[in-house]
Amino acid sequence: MPFEACFNFRDLGGYPTRDGRTVRWGHLYRSDTLHRLTGADLASFAALGLHTAIDLRTATELEDYGFLSEEGRGGLSWHHVPFFDAVMRLRPGGANELAELKHLSESEPDQPGQSYAHMLGDGAGCARVFELLVGSGSLPAVFHCTSGKDRTGMVAAMTLDLLRVDDDVIADDYILTNETRHRSGAWITENEPEFAAFLAQIPPERRHTRPDTIVGFLDEVRRRFGSVEKLLIEHQIPAERLEVFRDTMLQG
Repeated sequence: MPFEACFNFRDLGGYPTRDGRTVRWGHLYRSDTLHRLTGADLASFAALGLHTAIDLRTATELEDYGFLSEEGRGGLSWHHVPFFDAVMRLRPGGANELAELKHLSESEPDQPGQSYAHMLGDGAGCARVFELLVGSGSLPAVFHCTSGKDRTGMVAAMTLDLLRVDDDVIADDYILTNETRHRSGAWITENEPEFAAFLAQIPPERRHTRPDTIVGFLDEVRRRFGSVEKLLIEHQIPAERLEVFRDTMLQG
């Protein structure tokens, strides 16, 4: 969806499911960070009629770069759910951050999706996101991180899997982030030079989305938990609520 300073805001609608239904348009969105929204962007954002916004970034990311403005929040319910806290400061030279990125990038070539499996941990943090998404009156909703790639990509993949969308379609959705990099990179270089310098330190393979990464992640979720649905049920989200969520999100 077109915004001036938000580059990876996408509707998850339109995808077919294995049981012949289709994900509804206008119900659930994935995005990069919303703190950059301009005045014109905020008007377009408000027109979506969202009920819920879920910010997946860490507390330090919010502290350094801000969050969705009060004007942007309007009447919606805003939630901060930092389910992965390894990234501390998105600024150049952070030893902890670079060590973590090195660890993740080294694990990825031979084991696609292992970096995301590491981020998922026991699944409790991600389950908190879904507890919000499947709550009564939560939709339409948007969830986002900084680039809308990794943490957002994980939640989007798990959501689509829960809705019984095939892996190849989930992978197609995941790699759409690649199409946003040029425009977002140019904006960040001009407006957020410290963040641009941090991004320059990340290995190129970690910034590119590949189909086998997200499919490998889902395979690891299934290996460890049985399925996305079983993971969520294990974290006390009732199966009945997940079924209501499916019915709300799907048509046909």
